[in-house]
Amino acid sequence: MWLEARALPALEIEVGDTVFVGEAELLVSEIIITEPDRTGGSMMDNAGPRLMLNMADVPSTNVVQLGSRVSYRYLFASDELSELDDFEQWFRAQEEWRGRFYIRDVRDESQEVADALDRAESFLLLGSLFAVILAGVAIALTAKRYSERHYDYVAILKTLGCTSSQITFIYLTVQLVLALFAVLAGWVLGWLVHQGILQLLQSILLVTLPEPGLQPYVIGALTAVICLLAFALPPLLALRETPPLRVLRKDMSQQKISDKVPYAFGILGTIFLVYWYSQDLVLTSVLVSSVAGIALFLSIISYLFLRSGGSAGMKAGNAWKLAMTAARRRRSQNVLQVMVFSVTIMSLLILTLLRTDLIDEWQAQLPEDTPNHFMMNITRNQIGEIENFFADNGIQGNAFYPLISARVTRVNGDEPNPEGNLGDDEQNSLTENANLDGVELSEAAQAAAGETDTGATGEDQAGRRVRGGLSRRQVTWADEVPPDNGITAGEWWGENPQPGYVSIEQDYAEWLDLELGDRLEFEINQQTVYAEVSNFRSVRWDNMQPNFFIIFSPGTIDHLGGTYLSTALMEQEQKMLLNDLIRLVPTMVVIEIDALIEQIQTIIAQVTSAIELISVLVLVCGALVLLSCVNASLDERFHENAILRTLGAGQKLIMTSLLIEFATIGFIAGLIATIGAEASLYYLQQEVFEQDFSFHYWVWPLGPLLGTLIIAGLGILSTRGVVRISPLNVLRRLT
Repeated sequence: MWLEARALPALEIEVGDTVFVGEAELLVSEIIITEPDRTGGSMMDNAGPRLMLNMADVPSTNVVQLGSRVSYRYLFASDELSELDDFEQWFRAQEEWRGRFYIRDVRDESQEVADALDRAESFLLLGSLFAVILAGVAIALTAKRYSERHYDYVAILKTLGCTSSQITFIYLTVQLVLALFAVLAGWVLGWLVHQGILQLLQSILLVTLPEPGLQPYVIGALTAVICLLAFALPPLLALRETPPLRVLRKDMSQQKISDKVPYAFGILGTIFLVYWYSQDLVLTSVLVSSVAGIALFLSIISYLFLRSGGSAGMKAGNAWKLAMTAARRRRSQNVLQVMVFSVTIMSLLILTLLRTDLIDEWQAQLPEDTPNHFMMNITRNQIGEIENFFADNGIQGNAFYPLISARVTRVNGDEPNPEGNLGDDEQNSLTENANLDGVELSEAAQAAAGETDTGATGEDQAGRRVRGGLSRRQVTWADEVPPDNGITAGEWWGENPQPGYVSIEQDYAEWLDLELGDRLEFEINQQTVYAEVSNFRSVRWDNMQPNFFIIFSPGTIDHLGGTYLSTALMEQEQKMLLNDLIRLVPTMVVIEIDALIEQIQTIIAQVTSAIELISVLVLVCGALVLLSCVNASLDERFHENAILRTLGAGQKLIMTSLLIEFATIGFIAGLIATIGAEASLYYLQQEVFEQDFSFHYWVWPLGPLLGTLIIAGLGILSTRGVVRISPLNVLRRLT
């Protein structure tokens, strides 16, 4: 058999010795160091050292008797996730198994793990969506410049007899060939990145992951084709309308009959891609409405700003006057550029701020001094012994919370009537919320101990905590508001508390439809206790600390007895002291959650790395979009500035005017992007990531400054050839 390390000194044995398990004498062959699934099971499963023995040895031990608590777990795996999903749906459809068997995955083992994975998936999904949208914008801008440079070629082809349909076929074929090479390159690059990530995680993963299958390759190829058709098709359709007369008259461009309808493809393609990737109508609506709202807002603001700036610029120096004249002349084009710049900068700001907030929250969730042991069933006279033991051995202990079992029996004299009726399936999943007789240690400890229904997701997260609310719960009393608890309504009982008051967790209060001032009746130790609702509290369930739905004011239930609960942080080298502590206080129950904390920290580290990677990829996409947008107007700027140079304008004047024009566009784009980012973050953090919104004051000066520096820098770098190339060569190249 195998034994956990701390059991050896307790039994005074070593590897190779034999011990009796029931009626069988078994050899200790290995020491258990870690278990991937140790976080599962009930809280009592984690209360003592683990022992593992071969299933074939169980009958000889004769430990399984009538009344023994025995549970079984069956592990399922498949190379295709869809097969597991189908199996899960079939399993849940078996009516006769409900209440007897439960299907669980990694999210059901720990709410912290589930929250971390859900938020990481939402962030990675959001990052992927931004990357696809930005790539589409880059394609549209590049295709627009590509089509503008081919007006003359199309005009010549039409003079030689080519029809509009043939022109479309030629250019669409070229784009499809380019898309084919892009898809092949994307497949290879994606496979290499996938293998690189697996190599980085090789030390963490204990199994060999199956190959991803064909689905990612199909999704990648379809994404490329959709982006091509949605974003590159409008300029190509416009290209076919170029009149043959353009061969003789360069001022003639394509006809305008296809300006509106083809660009609708880009909008529809964006909406389709966002929904296809997210499968979330809310997230799709937020992104699309944010972009649409920002587009409308910035169009108005940039138009007004350019108009007023142009009027003011006429009274300024020559450089400013020249810049504002150019900006007003290209007003519609500049509005489009500001729109693209704003959306790009907004996307980068949203991802950067979300990444920062998520990582900060995760790090705050599990600080270095997070307790990794819970101690229960402690009497009042044992508290001093435990505190002295901790002090003598350098163990970091925490406060002791009194516990007593209670049940709500009446609300204002009436039977409690929880909001909503629970079905049979939910009734079967009722539990004491993963506790010993109802102790709410934390959402993580609850999940580690619980036997809740694994089908509960989304809105049912709070329901997991409050279900079973009319059964017995462990309650406490306190002088002060516990850490990570906030008063959401009413008032705490202050420095001179009076008996007869109770504080209720807000979700629990909502479930029971309670209001401030309600009179509750409790049954505690076969006695009736009355208390008035003084306040409602928000509770941070993921802080790995004792948390309670119900807290009484001092003097209300103190005389009814009870035990105490506490937590402690024990380093790995202090583990052996647990045996001495249990000998000192033999009635105490110690629950180890090291494995759970380590698992959460590992997942958070992995998720953080993934978030860093996707952030870098989106930054690269954003940089490409900004560069494409600047390059989209280069030909016109080269032509204008070449004419200015032939009229005697100096290099310094031209470069200064370009700097002012690009800086103005960048400032407007940065300001509007900041407004859009904060507005989008407010909704995303509240509804998608379930975080408290925090106003980012430092972003407001940073956004406009970032836009000014980036756009001005890219613009000057891209147009520096204006003063380096002779005007004659520029005019020859463009004509």
